Amino acid sequence: MDVHAPHEPIHGVKDFLLHLLTISVGLLIAVGIEGMVELHREHKLVNEARATLREEIEDNSKVMEGAVENLKTQKNVMKQNMRILTRIQVNPKDQDKDGANIDADFSNKSLKETAWKTAQTTGALGFMPYVEAQKYAEIYQAQDAFLASQDKIVEDEAQLFGVIAKTNFGHGAATREQANLMMERFGVWQGHLLYLDLMAKLTSLSDKAFLEGKEGPKSLSEDIGDGGK
Repeated sequence: MDVHAPHEPIHGVKDFLLHLLTISVGLLIAVGIEGMVELHREHKLVNEARATLREEIEDNSKVMEGAVENLKTQKNVMKQNMRILTRIQVNPKDQDKDGANIDADFSNKSLKETAWKTAQTTGALGFMPYVEAQKYAEIYQAQDAFLASQDKIVEDEAQLFGVIAKTNFGHGAATREQANLMMERFGVWQGHLLYLDLMAKLTSLSDKAFLEGKEGPKSLSEDIGDGGK
């Protein structure tokens, strides 16, 4: 903003005060207009962030519902693998019975985070109330924990294939030694699977609670008992 000197000479204190008042009022109006423009920009930025974040969370919520169901199946498959390997450990000759197939399949779930990263980059989160911004942070923290746990299963799968290549498991009758090695790798996989299941449920519940305007869970726990066998 530019402030110009008076075009005519100032005559006395009265003229000076009038000129000073005019400048002050002009400055206040300019600052007020600028503040309103900035406030409008921030308000628009926050509204756009809220809309895109909600849409992204809705999409991720649908993915997580499928992930929870898929993990329930995966846990049952893992229990069956452990039963088969236990049977081979006890009696290798008993492995040819029906249903003695080992399943080592796993598929990843992808989740969106573009709206979340954009809200951080544009500073939209900083214009939101702290409690609201914290809710978004908790939702995406749970999502990150799920994705990190999912990566561990991918590593477990790679480690298992290493054991298969080393022991030639699956080609001919399996020995107790082979079953022991497979059991060890599947045991680690099973542990990671149980934790991944918790993260999937936590993420799913957090998403649903947010979309329904409710408070989501901070943590979940599960009694694994006998290790899920």
